[in-house]
Amino acid sequence: MLECIAMALEQDNQTNMAGILIVTHEPLGSSFLDCIEHILGKLPPQLVNYTITPQADPDKEIVELKTILLTLDQGSGVLILTDLYGATPTNIASKLLQDGKVECLTGLNLPMLLRAVQYQHKPLMEMISHALSGGQTGIFHISPPKKPYAN
Repeated sequence: MLECIAMALEQDNQTNMAGILIVTHEPLGSSFLDCIEHILGKLPPQLVNYTITPQADPDKEIVELKTILLTLDQGSGVLILTDLYGATPTNIASKLLQDGKVECLTGLNLPMLLRAVQYQHKPLMEMISHALSGGQTGIFHISPPKKPYAN
């Protein structure tokens, strides 16, 4: 199910930007875009969300996604972000990969997406490095605050 919430190919004088394609179980991708818009104040260009429904036919989804990739790749490649390794969205995305041109990271979290968006203007592999780092370093175990020592 195509949900081009942010197909902002409006050419914000943003040439040579890598595209970002979010491919997730519904409605996760939409929520990520809502968060990005909340944090940044607007959705960045060349960011597309594609939702995979429980009834999805993977072969049909691949055909649709190939068309989206052709539109989204403005010459700097596309990073596909998926939610769960081994699940349908990632399995579909894996059929679209082209070394150095269409790459994929899985385990999508908000810090990963935020970094990808912030580094869209960098070469694809550099953007991937930042996104991967953001996703990993954005995970913390938070302990409860220590209680003041009682005498």
